[in-house]
Amino acid sequence: MAAGKYTKAEIVDSIYDKTGINRSEIRNIIDLFINELKEALVQRWVIELRKFGTFEIRVRKGRKEARNPKTGELFTVHSHGIVSFRPGQELKQEVWNLAPEYPESAFTASFAAAEPDYASSEFASERQAQDHSDKAENEGR
Repeated sequence: MAAGKYTKAEIVDSIYDKTGINRSEIRNIIDLFINELKEALVQRWVIELRKFGTFEIRVRKGRKEARNPKTGELFTVHSHGIVSFRPGQELKQEVWNLAPEYPESAFTASFAAAEPDYASSEFASERQAQDHSDKAENEGR
């Protein structure tokens, strides 16, 4: 099963279902919590939430020349802060064994099926000759 998004509204609904507290009060508390996190990070505090993880600000070095991949335009990037998250031990352990959407053997089988089988095709000898000439060309360099 692919992971989807879990929005603040869905979190509010889940807490409401579990506690019966007014939805607007839950939303206000979540907003206050998020604002507290933001303010602490702006002041460069490290936020440690036991059994969950740690948020902190790290400085990413600037570069004189960076390229916009969309336009190819060169520009300068100054040093700037980024938010970093390190999961706690308990969170790491809980997500460690989550199975991928497809079992590895199914992925391997589908990947192999996508690869053409040159050995059994009518072009196998041509393909092998091309591979050998490419190898010889590369060794001559």
